[in-house]
Amino acid sequence: MDCPGAVSVSASKAVLKFAKSVTVDTSETVALPALVKKAYRTGGASIPIVILVDPGMKKIYGTFNHPKMKTQKYGEIFKQAREDIRKAKKGGTFDLGENAPVIVKVEDSVMSEWQSSKGSVIKAKLVGVEDDKIYLFETANGKTIRATAAQLNADSVKKARKAAGLEEK
Repeated sequence: MDCPGAVSVSASKAVLKFAKSVTVDTSETVALPALVKKAYRTGGASIPIVILVDPGMKKIYGTFNHPKMKTQKYGEIFKQAREDIRKAKKGGTFDLGENAPVIVKVEDSVMSEWQSSKGSVIKAKLVGVEDDKIYLFETANGKTIRATAAQLNADSVKKARKAAGLEEK
């Protein structure tokens, strides 16, 4: 006998790699936003169901019910939705709704060394500061690194804030 609980736990872990997870009690579907309610109704009667939408509730990126997730090959199952979300974010069409972060972009940033609070060093350029508390770095190979002030040492935080124009120079 297959265990739907095992599928839902492992599916949640897979989705959390690129999205936030929200659990809905099936008795409370009346309170769901219209877009999610529609996806839920058309997703089939099998539970669990995973519905990937943007935070602004404007677009559905995928609906996956238990039969679709039964193989637990989440890399394959969620691949297209993950790619579509990535493209939408990059293209600026991913609706973040009311919770859109305020990002101070850092123009003409150069590669520099940044030190973590634990002492490790990365070479990257500061590309922005999100909501005045998350520092966004880009490495030479294009990887984005997000770090909070607590994850950086005090000198790196001060240097980043100065580069972003958040402190007096």
